[in-house]
Amino acid sequence: MQFIDLGAQRERIRDRLKAAIDKVVEDGRYILGPQVTEFENKLAAYVGVKHVVACANGTDALLLPLFAAGIGPGDAV
Repeated sequence: MQFIDLGAQRERIRDRLKAAIDKVVEDGRYILGPQVTEFENKLAAYVGVKHVVACANGTDALLLPLFAAGIGPGDAV
């Protein structure tokens, strides 16, 4: 049973997605560039928080708050 039609979703945003990728490639900054800052600001406004930190993946998103809290290898959580 297919719950999400990813192909159809991709087709709906294909042109916008290509344009966004082209902007990043042309700018040459793949991390911490203006598009990332814009995304973080828009997401913060959308969810109603002061700060957002974009992460490369889910693992980074889980580790970042642990490190920020001073939790490291060997600590009990």
